[in-house]
Amino acid sequence: MNVKLKPSLEKRVATRVARGRYESAEALVEQAVEQLIEGDEAEEACRADIQRRVAAANDEIDRGDFVEYDASTIHKLARDVHERGLKRLRSG
Repeated sequence: MNVKLKPSLEKRVATRVARGRYESAEALVEQAVEQLIEGDEAEEACRADIQRRVAAANDEIDRGDFVEYDASTIHKLARDVHERGLKRLRSG
């Protein structure tokens, strides 16, 4: 496969190769493509995880498995979160 880069990118690649960071332009481009693909795959996995979590949360809501807070009960939530955090700090 042959790929043509814009002159500005060719210059940046050549600079990095000249500095000795990469063995060749091909090595730099190969590493860059691998990193791009790995990043895309990680992003897709993260997106799939988020979609699974949202679906699970929606299922909980549909089952009525949630607690609704208002101005008079929100302080209890904050207190409960604080207490759980302290307990976790003590145990860990």
